[in-house]
Amino acid sequence: MRAAEFVPGDVVYVNMGVFDGLCGVIQAVDPDRSELRLVISQGERRHGVTVGIDEVEHA
Repeated sequence: MRAAEFVPGDVVYVNMGVFDGLCGVIQAVDPDRSELRLVISQGERRHGVTVGIDEVEHA
């Protein structure tokens, strides 16, 4: 996938890494680095994480 396919507010499913299996909401897209900044909720806790675009898919 390309960074242009993602926009802030999109819900994505993380399919690799520490947050594998969780959904997050895109807060920012960095096309130069091919990275996404997500907020992932785990129970009552929210985590801000940066992942590569190859680590997610649209939910």
